[in-house]
Amino acid sequence: MNDLKVECANSVYDVYIENDMDNIYKAFERNNIKNTDKVFIITDSKVYKLYLSFIKGMELKYNCKVYFFHEGEEYKNFNTVQGIYNFLIENNGNRDSILIAIGGGVVGDIVGYVASTFMRGIRYIGIPTTLISQVDSCIGGKVGYNYKELKNIIGSFYNPMFVYINIGFLKTLEDEDYLSGLGEVIKYGLIRENTLISLIEENYQQLLNRESTMLLFIIRECLGSKAEIIADDFKDLGMRNVLNFGHTAAHGLEVCSNYKLPHGIAVALGMLVAIRISEEKLDLSTKVYSRIENIYNKLGFITKYKIDNFDLFLYAINRDKKNDNAIRFVLLEALGKCKIKAHVNNKEIINALKNSICRED
Repeated sequence: MNDLKVECANSVYDVYIENDMDNIYKAFERNNIKNTDKVFIITDSKVYKLYLSFIKGMELKYNCKVYFFHEGEEYKNFNTVQGIYNFLIENNGNRDSILIAIGGGVVGDIVGYVASTFMRGIRYIGIPTTLISQVDSCIGGKVGYNYKELKNIIGSFYNPMFVYINIGFLKTLEDEDYLSGLGEVIKYGLIRENTLISLIEENYQQLLNRESTMLLFIIRECLGSKAEIIADDFKDLGMRNVLNFGHTAAHGLEVCSNYKLPHGIAVALGMLVAIRISEEKLDLSTKVYSRIENIYNKLGFITKYKIDNFDLFLYAINRDKKNDNAIRFVLLEALGKCKIKAHVNNKEIINALKNSICRED
């Protein structure tokens, strides 16, 4: 089995990165999970329909109870959390229960949060099904839900027993969702010293074709980078902030779009804004923007986005939980070298927007 070890917060767990689900039961055996354990599968309505036969197979083998909630970011709220709590209580969930999260980032965050709080903490397993969750959110321990239009404002840090990644799930992913995941991949190419940016430039067609060898490599590369970062700063007090590159502006874009703009695409646009700010404040070469914009064009990203209400955009990023009485950005000094917690004022942000994603040329 192709695995990666994640070490953080006095916890060590495996991430299995596979072409299919053939080794899932080996992973269960490695982690001493038996069919006598009380196992609950939690997913969303879309994943449940797509992978019903797989879910039914697990249900039979481990005598699982299955619960699914409505698919979509708008359901990442306390009502969904409460529904899962009720389901677990009604089915005699206890401190020895195990939750299995099958789905994208919303499912992973919600189930991780429930696991961290139910009975003061029970075990859970992550089976991410989207590219954005496979390259990023499936590790790191950040779990939670949205409240009053604030993303992930309620949450905790809580690690899974293990994570099982099957790149076969990506074959059924809609193009927009796949592209959203590539936004996070490019982020890792910008914030860490690695070969990802060059690899994407030279092999973008393989990436668009979802070739297995390419996917296995980039998933391991991204998760390996993130594992190194969170090992040193699990609670996000310092260097882990680099993972927020592009995310501050992205949050404002998501709010302005009423969350219709997919997260990874918002991050991709947010990175362009952050690069423009980096040019002004850190003398970053303008060649970086041109290079990334060229990659976006090859992959099919949008590079422009009309913001109708700049006040709403600024309001959203000023209320971002990552800020503390000032708007903080992660900026680039050079490829692979970031400056964290850089204070940026409203005028600088608006200028960067008008010179990047909101420019009219």
